[in-house]
Amino acid sequence: MDNSPSHLKNPYPALRRLSLSLLLTFDSLMQTLSVTESAQRLHKSQPAVSRELGRLRDLLNDPLFVVVKKRLVPTERALALHRASHQALAALEAAAGSGQPFNPASLTGVISIGAAAHIELLLAAPLTLALQKAAPHLTVRFQPVHGDFVPDDLDSDTMDLAIGLFQTPGSKFRHWMLFEDERVCVVSSAHPLSRHDELTLDDLGKIKWLAFSHMYGQQTNFTRALDDIDSHMPFTAYVSNFGMAPHFLLESDYATTMPKRIAEKYQRYFDLTQIRLPEVLRHASMKMVWSEKNEYSKLNQWLRNTTQAIIADIVAS
Repeated sequence: MDNSPSHLKNPYPALRRLSLSLLLTFDSLMQTLSVTESAQRLHKSQPAVSRELGRLRDLLNDPLFVVVKKRLVPTERALALHRASHQALAALEAAAGSGQPFNPASLTGVISIGAAAHIELLLAAPLTLALQKAAPHLTVRFQPVHGDFVPDDLDSDTMDLAIGLFQTPGSKFRHWMLFEDERVCVVSSAHPLSRHDELTLDDLGKIKWLAFSHMYGQQTNFTRALDDIDSHMPFTAYVSNFGMAPHFLLESDYATTMPKRIAEKYQRYFDLTQIRLPEVLRHASMKMVWSEKNEYSKLNQWLRNTTQAIIADIVAS
């Protein structure tokens, strides 16, 4: 007579109903929230992906996704399943791929990089060219990050990396310091302030300040620094794209702030002047952040190393 516990007689009963192919399809659907995009990623037809989603719904007795404005929105069951299954799939990939040579030239799909508007101005073109030189079939997608990055974006693989003026991230994330910079005030060279070498804290409240619309109502390192010294700056205009900033400054009596390296790049093309800010507001640390689960991913390591090399060249020049 077999007295073994029932869970040992039939281990993983729920998993036996599934297959690796179904889990990979589910993982892609959770990342893209689109049957069409998942089909492209997985090199399958849209009907094949839809059939696999239907099988998963039947096996798990849950809709998994509902359609809202033509996009898939995961149910609570789907979110819980993805939290566990994605980590397991990543661990399996790392174990199965260990010892295999990493070949960027064979890469396809999309690399997503969350970048603050300032760093994107410096980094987007040279990094894209470097990545696509090694991986010609890769699409490089930059997406905006303002204030602090959203942890779920990195954990869900919506972004592979995030780069910006972030606080030191929590233990779930890894980071590199890319470079230290100084935040400066930037105005048109025709602005009355352009003759100043440095602003005082009292000056801040007397100036009209321009910011990027995604910063509206957001907490950033800059606003935290202001809160720490109980100081105020009246941000009274927000533009939808920070590429508008130099044009706005040239046609108004507004000022804005940005890292010194960005100001110097703008000054190559626009008649702008930079002014030192009060010392308490000058410090700016550019960090690159990624999810802990991607620490040993060869793809993510290659992306991080390439990014760091490009930044080193930019800083050196």
